[in-house]
Amino acid sequence: MSFRKLILFIVCLLATSPLWSQVYSIKGQVVSAEDSTPIEYATILIETTGQWAVADKDGRFVINKVPAGKIRINVSSLSYVTDIKEFILSKDIEKYRIALKADNLALDGAVVTAKENSESATTSRSIDRTALDHVQLMNVADISSLLPGGTTASSSLLSDQQFSIRSGATAGEFGSSSFATAVEVDGVRLSNNASFAGVSSTSTSVKGASTSNIASSNVESVEVISGVPSVEYGDMTNGVVKISTRQGKTPVMITFSTSPSTKQVSASKGFGLGTSREGKSRGTLNASAEYARSIANLMSPYKSYDRKQLSLNWNNVISSGALASTPLKINIGVTGNLGGLDDSRDPDSNDKAWLKGKDHTIRGNFSLDWLLSKSWITNLELKGSIQYSDKSTRECKYYSSASSKVALHSTEKGYYIAQPYSETGENPAVLIPQGYWTNILNTDDRPLSSKLSLKGVWAKNTSIINSKLKLGGDWTTDSNFGRGLYTENMANAETYRPWPYCNVPTMHNAAAYLEEDLVIHIGKGSLNLVAGLRNDNTIIRGSAYGVTSSLSPRFNARYNILTERYRRDKAVRSLSVRGSWGIAVKQPSFGVLYPTPTYRDVQIFASPSNSQNVSYTAWYTLPRSYEYNPNLRYQQSRQAELGFDINILGTKISLAGFYSVTTNAYRQAVDYESISYNYTPITSIIGSPISADDWQFSINKNTGVITVSDAKGSIPSYELAYIERREMSSRIYPANQASPLTRYGIEWVIDFTRIEPINTTIRLDGTWYNYYGISTDMIAATSTVNGYDGLPFRYVGYYYGDNATSNGRKTSTIRNNITITTHIPSIRLIISAKLESCLMNYSRALSERAD
Repeated sequence: MSFRKLILFIVCLLATSPLWSQVYSIKGQVVSAEDSTPIEYATILIETTGQWAVADKDGRFVINKVPAGKIRINVSSLSYVTDIKEFILSKDIEKYRIALKADNLALDGAVVTAKENSESATTSRSIDRTALDHVQLMNVADISSLLPGGTTASSSLLSDQQFSIRSGATAGEFGSSSFATAVEVDGVRLSNNASFAGVSSTSTSVKGASTSNIASSNVESVEVISGVPSVEYGDMTNGVVKISTRQGKTPVMITFSTSPSTKQVSASKGFGLGTSREGKSRGTLNASAEYARSIANLMSPYKSYDRKQLSLNWNNVISSGALASTPLKINIGVTGNLGGLDDSRDPDSNDKAWLKGKDHTIRGNFSLDWLLSKSWITNLELKGSIQYSDKSTRECKYYSSASSKVALHSTEKGYYIAQPYSETGENPAVLIPQGYWTNILNTDDRPLSSKLSLKGVWAKNTSIINSKLKLGGDWTTDSNFGRGLYTENMANAETYRPWPYCNVPTMHNAAAYLEEDLVIHIGKGSLNLVAGLRNDNTIIRGSAYGVTSSLSPRFNARYNILTERYRRDKAVRSLSVRGSWGIAVKQPSFGVLYPTPTYRDVQIFASPSNSQNVSYTAWYTLPRSYEYNPNLRYQQSRQAELGFDINILGTKISLAGFYSVTTNAYRQAVDYESISYNYTPITSIIGSPISADDWQFSINKNTGVITVSDAKGSIPSYELAYIERREMSSRIYPANQASPLTRYGIEWVIDFTRIEPINTTIRLDGTWYNYYGISTDMIAATSTVNGYDGLPFRYVGYYYGDNATSNGRKTSTIRNNITITTHIPSIRLIISAKLESCLMNYSRALSERAD
């Protein structure tokens, strides 16, 4: 555009400024298309401004102060097909009648695949209840199979699935794409930040939120944003998955689903609560209950996962009295889940070990949507959510030893002699007698996450421009109330150290964002521009990390060049192009910030065994916990996308190319320092005048000098000779991957024109995915085996990238799926067949430098 044209456009825009103040009202009724009965609680949303209304018992509604100009009205109700219309509002509308069709398999347009959101400025796909029922959803992560190039996974709940958007399934990739994928259920973020999952030495192994404890039967729809999302969404770098449950009046629904390994039964009902004596609506209450169970082995069903979930969701609109002209929509929901893993001992097995893991969760949420329709603000929305989980585990292990065994529990630096367990002592080194025994080790993990957000929307319209400005902020907290590691019997517990998760300080994040969503109507097309900026400030009080600030600018553009509503008789019925660019930041989890403390335990003395086959040992313990890294940076992703959508004679083609660079991926690093300690060789006790059965040992905690005494008291005590030894001791600290990780590829979806005589559709979808990542960090490593001189290895090697045979990986995958769907509306039957193919799966280990 030339400078002269730009000036002319601005002048025309200013000339139309009086139109911004013109407002009108829309009154109407929502009825059923089958029998014209009113549809109570139907939602009427003006997408261009965010204004809304809820139909009363007669299906009637009114929306006042709607800005003049081109508007898009979305009318929806549970169990009905959504109606969307677009027109120019230039006067009051008194009788806007909408007839909704029942959403069932009797409709010709029933879709059982993911649908492209053609009005979104970024790549986004929605999956409705019809598609979810058809895929026989038991774990919500199974919907990944409906995305381009998606593969069908096991429906078992034991697999601990997570969402991972635009990433490879090949092992060996640095970074964790599932950890960086945001998942929300009715606006409740399933945060994994309070988790203490460990990380490996070169790449993070922390995972995203598990989807096993989400009741899939109550899910109404899922939206997957795989492109650059709005700045409303923070704490993510790899896409957003928004899960919505049923809300509204519904009949009783009972479902039963089965597969060889999983059984699921559910019941739900949406109640209309009627009106009060004053005629005020009491809203709707949705209740849902579900039980699901998966087993690992049909022949030995002793390893299983249970999900027992109950949810309640209340919705109401207050539009009387002081709120007559400014209605307030209220939503309150609560979901509870009891269940988890039960790996019981098979009675036919000799193994006495077992494992039980809880997956108890309670989620609560509320939202207040206040339609103000003022000249300076349109909507004000307040949301809050909280999630508390109990992910504790109890593991029973079976042990056997032909001789005495030592378990270390010392947490302070010093020297210790292994002694039999004492009920009143500190027991830093416990001597466990020979024999057979079991012990139960507990991991008490109780994360708590909460969020409070406030958003204001200011919408203005003309016949040429729709403007929607968002200004908002949110406050999130993550903490853990778990006891951490502990045992129920210290007398025969294996080596472990208490690690109380509740001692870790709470992590807070305060964010603010500003975003403009602008639609400019150009002839029979339109240009949608979305630009926003997000600022996140992470605060960890009581920690050396202090406050960390980050900025996330994001930009999306979509140009609808040709629109189908004007070109239904043309060969090319619609054409649009879109592009996106943005930055997103992922907060670290507690498992990244606070690695499990480690201890260097060195055996400095071992006596010969006595006649009872008991050997006394002495140990040197050095705590190696390391919490703070002043150079730690938060993981960041720079994303870009370019795509187009075209409709040629009814065949819809969508193509999107994406490019993502992840920097500062989380990992754990290791460094070493030289330590010295006093070592007592076995030769110091050989030839002792005291009988082995009468040996009594004591040790100086600070010097390591061992004194041997005669239990009978007939021979004087004496000190054993020792020597000084030196070796390298490691410590772990949180760090970032020095080199960036690159992911890029192309996604395609082709929906061919329906074959009308047999009512059959053919869909072709796939993805070409590439990954490239190398480690350029200098990795320190040493040997734990003594050298040729019998002494501990005293040197540290530094390796470029890794001390393994490779320091990176390059992968490339091409997946293509063909789905054939035949719909017979007269008997409400859909038959589909899907062929999944992997046309290329290339992986190469790299051993190279970035230059």
